[in-house]
Formats: sequence, structure tokens, C-alpha cells
Amino acid sequence: MTRAQSAGPASTLFLGVDAGNSKTAALVSTAAGQVVGAGRSACGDIYGAPTPEAAVAEVLAAVREALAQAGADLPAVKAAAFRLAGIDWPEDRTYWDQALTRHCPGALTRRTILNDGYAAIRCGDPGGVGISVTGGTAAAIAARGPDGKLWDMGWWSQHAMGAMGLANEAFRAVFLAELELGPRTALTEALLTHYGKPTVAALNHWLTRREGRATGRERNSCARVVTAVAAVGDPVAVEIVRAQGARFAQYAGVAARRTGLTRADRPVSVVLAGSVLMAEDSPVAEALLAELPAHVPGAVPLRGSLPPVAGALLDALAEGGVPLHEREVADTVSARVTATMPPREFLAT
Repeated sequence: MTRAQSAGPASTLFLGVDAGNSKTAALVSTAAGQVVGAGRSACGDIYGAPTPEAAVAEVLAAVREALAQAGADLPAVKAAAFRLAGIDWPEDRTYWDQALTRHCPGALTRRTILNDGYAAIRCGDPGGVGISVTGGTAAAIAARGPDGKLWDMGWWSQHAMGAMGLANEAFRAVFLAELELGPRTALTEALLTHYGKPTVAALNHWLTRREGRATGRERNSCARVVTAVAAVGDPVAVEIVRAQGARFAQYAGVAARRTGLTRADRPVSVVLAGSVLMAEDSPVAEALLAELPAHVPGAVPLRGSLPPVAGALLDALAEGGVPLHEREVADTVSARVTATMPPREFLAT
């Protein structure tokens, strides 16, 4: 039996969407947590897409692909959780609310729209309390306290983090070394090799010229190079990685304080997600974990076994009436979501 056949167009379905700069992913499941449809598209961030409407089109494309795979349409969705990069201010949520109403009249009326940082929280605690720390192309940090209070980093971050932050700091180090204003570093040769440029001047020109400059994706592609150079002990790269991890931990501490998690007499789930933090032997994650206890007392770090889009789906299930606050129900539903997720390649960036 195919997923579409098992779901059926009359099913009551739940929709979770996780949209970032690299990709947008959508999952559709039954109330029992069986994933019956998955969809993927490009950038769903209204700040990062060519236009806000382009971001809307990408999110809806992923949603429609997931529903088509489930053999259903929009009215079959009982509850939807949209966790979208670029929901940073009240007007951003209003924009998306109006866009969804315009494009999906009479459907998806039971929905929540939050920053993508919230997506991974239920990947740690299915009851929805805790912190998520996502390091992908950029960074997203969010928390939900025991009384339901929310906080997300949004534009409060004063440091570039994730792949973007690693790349920016590496370029800075290489250019300062070239000007003899900073220490020599193995990052110079590593970046020139990665980008196929003969000199540091040529690299700087390609990154900054008026026409034909490097795209954001090309700039950020060196993040794995930075961590690889750090892994072999280059002092400059090691410090870049250490500082990245420390900043993630510091902002997680802010999230904990703003939501009352530091006052809670209970362990605090801290879910790590995103390509930078989930990479095998990630030195950024290692640095974060070393710093975390100083900022989040009682932190229980978890490198999510489920991706953030699955956390968004769990949000939709909880908001649609599935009692995920009950441990037995949460364990059963989470296990079924895990068992029916699409292949790992579906979420690769």
C-alpha cells in the first residue's frame, strides 16, 4: 500500500513546515504520527528570497508536494505549524497570515506561524518545553518556557553564526593575515584551494566586486573547510570555532532566562540542529557543549535524532489536539514519526 492510499483524501491530517534559507521542508501525517507525505522546495525566508512572494511560493510548493504524496488536499489538514525563517517581527507574522489566507482561502485556518527556531524544540521534549539551537546556513535559537512563554533570537543576534559566521570570520582572518595585521593561518591556502583562486587579492575581488560576485551559497560553502582546518590544529581556525560555539551557548542562555527556564526546578532540554552543529565530530558543537553549562544550568543537550521539520509536525499534532504532554502518547507518536520519516537524503543540504 502506498502512502497516498494509506492516508486517503478523507483523512484528518497534520502539517508541519520548516522553512530556511537553504531549503523548505514540509511533512504531513495522520493523528497517530504516521508520515504520509513529504515535500521540499527552495528558500522560504521572506528576508532571504528574491521577493517575499517568492518565499511564499516556495513554502506552498513544499506543502502541495507533501499533500499530493499523501493523496490529499488543503481542506484535509486539521492543524498546521509553520516554522519559518524570517518571522522576526509582528509584521512578518502578519504578512504570512495574510498570504496564507489569500492563497489558501478557507483552508489551513487552524495554524500557528513562528520563527523556524522553534521547530526543533519538540525533537527534545515532545511536551514542547526547552531550547532549540540551530546552526545551519545561519543561526536560529528559540525557547518555550514551562508556562508557555516564548523567546527567539531573531535580529537580536549581534554575531553572524552558522556557516555564514564561520565563512565571514575565515575571510576576515585571511585578509588580515594578507595585510600583516593578523597572524598567518592555514586558512589562507585552504580557502584559495577551495575556491580555485590564485591569490588572496583574487579571492577578495571575487567576493566583493560589483558584477559577478560570489553568491551567498558560494561564500558560505567554505564552512566545512574552516572546521577541517580547525580540526588539524590551526590556531586561528580553532579560535574561530571556539568563539562560534561560545556564542551559541551565550544566546541559548539568553533564551533560557527570557522564558523562565533558569528558574525551573527541572532539567532543560537543549536540542542541537542544523548542518554545522550536526556534522560528524563538529568542533562547533563541541565548543558549544563545553560552554553550555555556564549559561543554562541543568541543560540536557540532545543532538536531535529527528530533524526540525519533524518538530514542526509534532507542534501541529499537539496544537491539533493530540495530547503530547502525556508521556505514553508522546513516546508512541514520536516513534511512529521517526519510523515513517522520508529518507535522510530528502533533507540533505
